[in-house]
Amino acid sequence: MASLTRAARKRTLVLPTGEPAGTVATSTAGAVEFGATLLWDRAEDELPESTTLPALPESVRRSIVEIDAPGEARREVLGEIVALTQRDLRLALEAVLRSLTVAAALSGAVLETRVVRVAQPRVAPSRVVQELALDLWEAGFAVRFGPSWTPASVRGVAVGFGGAEAELKRFFGEHQSWEML
Repeated sequence: MASLTRAARKRTLVLPTGEPAGTVATSTAGAVEFGATLLWDRAEDELPESTTLPALPESVRRSIVEIDAPGEARREVLGEIVALTQRDLRLALEAVLRSLTVAAALSGAVLETRVVRVAQPRVAPSRVVQELALDLWEAGFAVRFGPSWTPASVRGVAVGFGGAEAELKRFFGEHQSWEML
C-alpha cells in the first residue's frame, strides 16, 4: 500500500549538496549577498585600515572580501551571509551593515549599500523527509539527517551527494517520485 501511495504523488524536487551521501536535509540555510562602497572626498588621503566587521555567532557563516582603490579613495566590501534561521540571517546582516555605517561615519566616508536575498531559510516538510529517507534506505544508501548550509533558492528537499555522486544521480534519474535539480 505504501508503494502505491508513493507512486501516486507528484515528483518532488531534489537539490544536491556537497554534504556526505545520503544526508537528508531537515532544513536549508538562507543567504543574502551584500555590497557596500565607502567613498572619501580626496584621493590623496590614505585610506583607513580595513573595515572592522563584527564577530558573528556560530549559527551564521559569512564570506567577505574588501577591495581598495587607493587612487580613487574608494573601498568595496562584498560578501555573503548564510544562516539556518531568518532571525539569525536578519541579525547578522544588521550587525554587518551597522558596522559599515559606523566605519563610514568615523572616517568621513559616504556609504552606499545594496543587499539581495538569495534564498530564505527553509524547513523541509517532515512527510517529504521521511519518504525520501525511506526510498534511499530501501535502495541501499546510508541515511542521516541534519541541516544543510547550502542555500536553496527553490522549494524541494536537499540531499548530500558527496562520495556517491554517480550512484545518486542514477537513483534519482530512474525514480518516479523524485526529480533532480
